[in-house]
Amino acid sequence: MRQWLARIDLAPEGSAQDRGVFWGLLALLLWAPLPLGSNRIWAIGILVAAAAALLMGAVWTWRQHTALARERLHAFRWPVAALGALVALSWLQTVPLPASWVQALSPMAASVQGAAAWMTLSVDVFQSQVMAGLSFAYLAVFVVALLTVRTPGRLNTVAHVLVWSGVAQAVLGALLFSVHAKYRLFFVDLVHTRMIGTFVYHNSLAGYLCMCLSVGVGLMLSQLGTGRRYLPTWQAKLKAAIEFVLSPTMRLRMLLVVMVIALVLTRSRMGNTAFFVAMLVVGGLGLVLARKRAPQTMALILSLIVIDIVIVGTGVGLEKVMERIQTTELMVADGGASESVEARTAVGRTALALVKDYPLVGSGGGSFYNVFLAYRMPEQGKSHWDHAHNDFVEIAADYGLLGLGLLGVFVALSLVRVLRVMAVRHSALPWGVAFGVAMAIVALLVHSTVDFNLYIPANALTMVVVIALGWVASELPSPKGKTRTKRTQETA
Repeated sequence: MRQWLARIDLAPEGSAQDRGVFWGLLALLLWAPLPLGSNRIWAIGILVAAAAALLMGAVWTWRQHTALARERLHAFRWPVAALGALVALSWLQTVPLPASWVQALSPMAASVQGAAAWMTLSVDVFQSQVMAGLSFAYLAVFVVALLTVRTPGRLNTVAHVLVWSGVAQAVLGALLFSVHAKYRLFFVDLVHTRMIGTFVYHNSLAGYLCMCLSVGVGLMLSQLGTGRRYLPTWQAKLKAAIEFVLSPTMRLRMLLVVMVIALVLTRSRMGNTAFFVAMLVVGGLGLVLARKRAPQTMALILSLIVIDIVIVGTGVGLEKVMERIQTTELMVADGGASESVEARTAVGRTALALVKDYPLVGSGGGSFYNVFLAYRMPEQGKSHWDHAHNDFVEIAADYGLLGLGLLGVFVALSLVRVLRVMAVRHSALPWGVAFGVAMAIVALLVHSTVDFNLYIPANALTMVVVIALGWVASELPSPKGKTRTKRTQETA
């Protein structure tokens, strides 16, 4: 990677094609949540087509620099390989295979399909083809982000775009929520009795805001710096305080407040819990891994807790979220009858039987809804379950333990990498971005225990890009061109 950085002037930096692909990536990030979280078949088609176009654009841009492109991607070979293997598995599920192969890999899938000579691993091929297309889109966008986001400026730009996208969701959601808007859009009846933004389900918006907030917190830390200014007089201290209030850092802080208000107004118990658990866990790790940044990290975390929870949260109804947590009651997405948290998590527990029947390669991506009909308990017979409300269980059901393991490797590698950045890199932007990426990963892991964010295309795509930012941050050059040797890693 250091050799690649030394020859960066030979890369297509600043070319019209390169800028076009980069701005296309930003446009896709802004677009993805707008059409109901891209969770409709036509919106998925647009997402897949756009991702394919970006990948082809990146290939065309780097056509004269294939050696540099390979060298660039070589530094990210393990996450690309893990995500690529998961994509390959999703496509393998849709390909007709000899019946003996299917019998060996998935006996239950073979028995469901009868005595055909050729079978598929998926028992719902159409849905699996849709999910395979989406998985390709995620891989394509991940690779495009790794190739195009090569400089601190671009890394900073992508992070700010994610923050502004979260703010846009918060403002639009607040406007629609304030008038309790009711309308039909894309053949879907939408009722804004909660903050849902441009999504259908309030928990999906909560998951999206958690990611945008996490990136914003990381940006905030990167702007605070590590140095302490000596201010000898009260006039100097007052001047510094005024400058801070009028600074871009304070503007970013206000944007975080707006998103926190929106997160509270979603009334999502696990969404709110996931964000603050992630902030406390990663904040604690940050204090341990980078003691030089301890005062700034602690100050920001306390600020978020005191201002956003005690003051802002109380003003906009945090007590209602706490009440829902205590009473374990929630309203289903369509505004129907109440159900308990136990009832919702029961779906995931019931679906474990599905995982047991399709253990290795699953029943096929996107097949959960149809396959789960045969596994519902009598008390669940009248309920409508598109998802297991547990990403871990549903991924294991759809892609088997093999697919869950590949995704786990991808996430674990990424989390370890950003934590390492927090330990050895003290440069402001890489450290801050790594902190935000770690927060986003932890928040989504917590939220995924009771929801299905990874099955909302906009959220999954955003998370893939956020993780890519962590890998990019880990490979940014040290300040003033210093090489990242073992010695300089501790002071960079």
